Amino acid sequence: MARPLRIHIPGALYHVISRGNARQKIFLDDGDDAHFLSRLAATTSRFAVRCYAYCLMINHYHLLLEPGRLPVWRLMQQLNSSYSQRFNRRHQRVGHLLQGRYKAFIIDREHYFRRVLRYIVLNPVRARLVTHPAEWRWSSYRATAGLEPPPTFLAADAVWTAFDADSTLARQAYVAFVASHPRAPLDAPTGPIVCGSDRFVARVGLEIEPHHADREIVYAERFACRPSLGELFAGSVDTQALDAAMWRAFARHGYTLREIGGVVGRPPATVWRRIRRAIDRQVGVNCHRNEKIEI
Repeated sequence: MARPLRIHIPGALYHVISRGNARQKIFLDDGDDAHFLSRLAATTSRFAVRCYAYCLMINHYHLLLEPGRLPVWRLMQQLNSSYSQRFNRRHQRVGHLLQGRYKAFIIDREHYFRRVLRYIVLNPVRARLVTHPAEWRWSSYRATAGLEPPPTFLAADAVWTAFDADSTLARQAYVAFVASHPRAPLDAPTGPIVCGSDRFVARVGLEIEPHHADREIVYAERFACRPSLGELFAGSVDTQALDAAMWRAFARHGYTLREIGGVVGRPPATVWRRIRRAIDRQVGVNCHRNEKIEI
């Protein structure tokens, strides 16, 4: 089974979602929630990870993290393992508590930071567990809104700075921002692993590119930042340019013959013949230059 791709970019933001195995409950009472937060405090301290937001639901949880020198998967490995072991002992059960693969979206700080803050704390409202995020004890909303002291692991001051230099005004602006979209459907994570501007996606794409040929990694993540077929075929008006665009789409960006054919209006067999023609043409050019081609 293919493994998830864990890109480590120091200073980047990661929206992490971890769910119960087979959608089972992972927090059965307040004691479970409290213990999880104590483990979160310990692991963020140990691995020098900043936490900007959190929300513990019934069968999953959300975190917004910024790793330093060590990758975020190191924290997640210990956090999930230690919490699961204690949960099983406390509730006298055995087996996996959490899904093996947590989701980790790389977040564009400039364009998505405030939106993901809102998305995370509105989870209980969207699930109709409460009518206002302040009613949910197990999220960062109350501390960030100034309704209670922030826990030691929560970087509330950095969140406030994103709204206003004055902490009092920042808390007010945060509350108003969260309230501005009670459901906030557009704040949900998009894409396999990256949320942000085209420029940010391109930057992360450079980190992913060396993994394109690694078939042991999940396909959707290997090609998460690839250009669209429309972009790849833009300006390809003559036959040779169109052949070359098909080759690049197939060989470099992982598009299938059927996907390419759907854009150029040709069956997969025809697309493959034209890709071979582009390869043969390029091989001839490189042989003339005494160079090699990677296919």
